[in-house]
Amino acid sequence: MIELKNMDTDAVITSFVSLKEKQEVILTLHQTLDGRQLGSRFGSPIITYELTVFVKDDGRLLLLSSQDELSLLRVTIHDKIYLGRIIKLGEFDRITREYFKVELTLAKEVDV
Repeated sequence: MIELKNMDTDAVITSFVSLKEKQEVILTLHQTLDGRQLGSRFGSPIITYELTVFVKDDGRLLLLSSQDELSLLRVTIHDKIYLGRIIKLGEFDRITREYFKVELTLAKEVDV
């Protein structure tokens, strides 16, 4: 099963989703007097999910309201579940008479 669902309203937004998991690490490099480089990492890695989704007009409206209300979204891809909130919502590109394509980024919420 593949789906993108708003957990706050229990509404299924779409079943046409692709997901890439990204990790960002805050790293600072220091050069010592003898020329060596030392790295310092701060905090935990920041995990985000990059999604490409295809939605009809009702799904477009659901994504806009999910972003506005900071709703918790769940992406299910086969046996894996990803939870997050929209931190970036791209432009909706009409690709057919019924469907829009949009790219969005979710901030990882919890481990499931």
